[in-house]
Amino acid sequence: MKKLTLIIFLAALLGLSLSSCKQAQDEPWFKLRGIVVAWDDIKNPDQLDWLAKMKETGMNTISVCGFDYLSDEYAQFKQKCIDNGIDFEYEEHAMTWLLPRDLIHEHPEYFRMDENGVRRNDANGCPSCEEALEVIRKNAAEFAVKYAPSNHRYYTWLFDGGGICHCEKCKNYNASDQGLIYENAILEGIRTVDPEAVLAHLAYESTTPAPSCIKPSEGVFLEWAPFYRRWDEPLSNRAAIRPDQKWSHGDYLDMLEDNLKVFPAETAQVLEYWLDVSQRSGWKKPAKDLGWNEQTKAAFLDDLKTYASYGIRNITCYGVYIDADYLNMYKDVSCITDYGKALRDFRPQK
Repeated sequence: MKKLTLIIFLAALLGLSLSSCKQAQDEPWFKLRGIVVAWDDIKNPDQLDWLAKMKETGMNTISVCGFDYLSDEYAQFKQKCIDNGIDFEYEEHAMTWLLPRDLIHEHPEYFRMDENGVRRNDANGCPSCEEALEVIRKNAAEFAVKYAPSNHRYYTWLFDGGGICHCEKCKNYNASDQGLIYENAILEGIRTVDPEAVLAHLAYESTTPAPSCIKPSEGVFLEWAPFYRRWDEPLSNRAAIRPDQKWSHGDYLDMLEDNLKVFPAETAQVLEYWLDVSQRSGWKKPAKDLGWNEQTKAAFLDDLKTYASYGIRNITCYGVYIDADYLNMYKDVSCITDYGKALRDFRPQK
């Protein structure tokens, strides 16, 4: 009788194990499947309903930029997303809010020193100045209260471009090191109001190369943004390079590998530009055609394999300027469906 009981127990355990294994195989590889859009892109749902397309294709995270984030209309849309099971985030360059530019008149030491020894308030400041970091911690906490995401993921990006600090204390830090000093402080400030907060380190422009000596605090994750890549060729084509740029796809992959030696792959996130009409249009309207075709779609699908091969499981992408006007002009937004379904249905090959 005991043997029979043991056999039944083992059989049940095996069945449970097989069921759990099958469930894991059925789950999407990419956990965060997101889109970054502007308010103008989503404010006319009668013509182009982004929320409906997200639900249809399995996208689960949205970030809406370029609007009055404290307005009733914006708050209502945010709540509608949450009610529909879609996480709501906020991604934006925030340094001018965290370290207000007018502070340079009383505290020039808060700001970066250029190559000529002049303090300037045109970028991210001096990360070696502890008083400036304290200002940033305080403002980061206020920021977190006003713009709280639904999933505890924060994106208070550094200044968009601009020089780094060359003072005596900062001169041995590269741009990513200087960024991490700020981000570690920003996360400290945010966690005073949201203990579960995590914060993005945006690897973009000058911060694309990995940090050289500063380590991220627990909770700072890599957000990888290959801004100057080509979209008609996959990243796996290492020789591909835009004519006006210095980094090839191979350079990007090498820098990604270097970053993943500093940041955990399991928390890393990709911020791509596959659907970014605004970038293709030079951030001016009328919008240009995205150029979504068999070649660009194939490159995108190949990129998913590449990112998955590094263990990356979180992906989002700009979709700015894909709005009602774009639909009326080009009659085709199949790129949204292709993108969302590909993220939802992707499974790594064994």
